[in-house]
Amino acid sequence: MTLNKLLFLSLLIISLNSCKDNKKASINDDQNKSIPGDYYENENAEDLNEKGIEFSKNGDYDKGKEVFLKSLELDPNNPTTLSNLGLNRYLDYDYENAIKYYQKSYEVSDSTYHIAGINLGLTYFYNKEFDKGVVITNYVIENTDDKDILSTAYVHRALNYLGKDDCEKAQTDLNYIIENFQGIGNTAYHINDLTEKIKNCVQHRI
Repeated sequence: MTLNKLLFLSLLIISLNSCKDNKKASINDDQNKSIPGDYYENENAEDLNEKGIEFSKNGDYDKGKEVFLKSLELDPNNPTTLSNLGLNRYLDYDYENAIKYYQKSYEVSDSTYHIAGINLGLTYFYNKEFDKGVVITNYVIENTDDKDILSTAYVHRALNYLGKDDCEKAQTDLNYIIENFQGIGNTAYHINDLTEKIKNCVQHRI
């Protein structure tokens, strides 16, 4: 087996314009993450996965999807490629299929490939399935100690709480983020972003 050089393109945290809209911010370098440690049984499948990443990063989602599917023909249960395909579909606003591929990625990894879980939580938010978003982010939070993953899971759970107009629980998550994840990724931005969204949530309920 060969170590994958560039494992997956992952949208860890997306900047949101409001807690109720369907707008997505553009990808930036801080939102793309590669994590070492995953393996491909088929070298050609690995190469196709990396090509799919490049097509997706360049906005050619149809070609990226095509290449990811070819990779899966060679290595059908690879959680990395499945998660990348989920992200590809997410970026093309195809939330239903994004959810399907993230779920399969998580399933074939015995629910250990937590990047698929946090991306699934965010996709549930955009698909307005807030209860499911809370459930999956709860699971990730309870089953990992990776601070990068945890910080994102708390942000995505807070967003789903905001989708449910549960301002208090979103505030609790924000407090935990402030206390535990300063300096990780885009945490400073998301603290400010969630603070504003929670303020709007409270005002909306008055």
